[in-house]
Amino acid sequence: MSFKISRFFVIPLILLSFLFDANLKFNNANANVKNSPANKNDLDIYYVMGMSFLCNATRKGFDLDFEKTLSVASATFASQVEQKHGGKIKVGKKEEKVDMKQLQFRVAMQLIESALQVCPNNVPEKVEKRFKIETERLKKLKEL
Repeated sequence: MSFKISRFFVIPLILLSFLFDANLKFNNANANVKNSPANKNDLDIYYVMGMSFLCNATRKGFDLDFEKTLSVASATFASQVEQKHGGKIKVGKKEEKVDMKQLQFRVAMQLIESALQVCPNNVPEKVEKRFKIETERLKKLKEL
């Protein structure tokens, strides 16, 4: 059992270390090159990785805490945008600097929404209830 759990964490960590190592070497070699903003394709990749991590880590057998795992997944997403793209996202034809806390919150909400569709058994009831309350609050704010 512990071998499965350690294998589950070790392989992604090794892959992430290669990603960060390659990113650091790229950044050092291109220190004066402007980071390009994250485009839709970049964001989709980071999102799918976060969704996969969230559903896999919280499934039966691993049973990691959903809220902590969600926090790690959304923080990793925001961190990638910050480090790799200078905190900028391409929206239409223009680029915008995003607030990392707001980005992390929006990604967490999207991940919960997707988890409710993809792996609903992994989402605790209290998280689902808070998600519904927060979505209603956001809808009301948009109407103002």
